[in-house]
Amino acid sequence: LSGGEKQRLAFARLLLHSPDIIVLDEATSALDEKSQEKMMETIVHELPKVTIISVAHRAELEAFHSRKITLERRKGGAKLVSDIELVPRKGKRNVFQRALWGSGTKGGARREVE
Repeated sequence: LSGGEKQRLAFARLLLHSPDIIVLDEATSALDEKSQEKMMETIVHELPKVTIISVAHRAELEAFHSRKITLERRKGGAKLVSDIELVPRKGKRNVFQRALWGSGTKGGARREVE
């Protein structure tokens, strides 16, 4: 299989498994822009509540995310350069909120996580 075919197969698996969190590391690098857009639109449409974490160089992917975090490589690690809120996706909770609260709404005090 070609690189693009492997990426398309991986996207099909995502849709079949319906995970709560998806981590994409240059997941559309072998796709042309039109195919990349179609794949991301499909994920957002079919899995509206999924949290998507992407590592990418293509700026076009920002349209499919609610937040952009930029890191800069530093000796011994990385430094947070910027954390920008983009347009939030309807019905999606912050990945940190998911970790703290889980999927239910039963009992306990809730607090916002920044």
